[in-house]
Amino acid sequence: MNEILTKTIEEMADMEFDCSCGKKHRIDIKHIYVGENAYNRILDVAKEILPKEILLVSDNNTYKALGKCVENELTESGYNINNIILVSDGDLIPDEKAIGRVLVEVNNETELIVAVGSGSINDICRIISAKTHIPYVIMGTAPSMDGYASTVSPLIIDGAKVTYPGTNPYAIIADSNIMKDAPFEMICAGFGDILGKYTALSDWRLSNTIHDEYFCDTTEKLVRNAMYKCFENIEGAVKREVKAIEYISEALILSGIAMTLSGNSRPASGAEHHLSHYWEIDKLSRKLEHPLHGNSVGVGTVISAWLYKKLNIEERFGIETPVPEIIIKFIKFYWS
Repeated sequence: MNEILTKTIEEMADMEFDCSCGKKHRIDIKHIYVGENAYNRILDVAKEILPKEILLVSDNNTYKALGKCVENELTESGYNINNIILVSDGDLIPDEKAIGRVLVEVNNETELIVAVGSGSINDICRIISAKTHIPYVIMGTAPSMDGYASTVSPLIIDGAKVTYPGTNPYAIIADSNIMKDAPFEMICAGFGDILGKYTALSDWRLSNTIHDEYFCDTTEKLVRNAMYKCFENIEGAVKREVKAIEYISEALILSGIAMTLSGNSRPASGAEHHLSHYWEIDKLSRKLEHPLHGNSVGVGTVISAWLYKKLNIEERFGIETPVPEIIIKFIKFYWS
């Protein structure tokens, strides 16, 4: 009934199973590749689709990190490439300008979009894929957020953060050799996003206990197991060890899969994310820079865990809640 818990992340792709929660779950991502030299798998994906033309999307940082290599691999294999590099002085903003810039490059020959990057690039290409019905592949360059397997695109529209329905990527490719070399702030953000699952899962369980909200034990275990694996390998992640970065990447992808399985964001997002979104929107409204999403989620997790402790939630309702001192210890280990 819970066979997904015995599968590798690659085996979870395109999987359907009957769950003990009573639902039939389905993962519509055709391929998930995580590991060293995984970037080569883009050739396998391209062979399945055989596109007339590939729209390759990156920014000035991710093109150097991986985009140029991908362009060369695809070109040498005989594919026609329309390469667009989004230029930004700082962090790329997934706004109307960036979306429009990519959209004007889509033509009648475009049959595959290959996104090379992380949060912003993924969100831009996801919304375009949803609107044009052209499949897209995300080739991750940083273990910085849990949106790789998501089906929504958080975008900046008219200066405000708005989440739009998107679509599943056809494939997710996360090369751990590339991911480990991401700016350390982005690795910290990924770990902060994973920390947030600690309180998100408690929020979900609490709502199930109090309001009888739907809850899936399988989905919770999927996220919690991946989360604990990251905690156990925190020292290796700080040292940029390939295997530890691979665990973070898998946990972030699994968080997105868990949201698909449950049909909502409960397994990956709770009060800590509401705090993070508030801070981000507040900064945007005042035209100020804000931390990467996962870093503010980490801070929100401390606040949520502290509230659980102050309200004696674990004793009152018998659910597992995180210890704020442990969360603080993890954050200090990363950010020291």
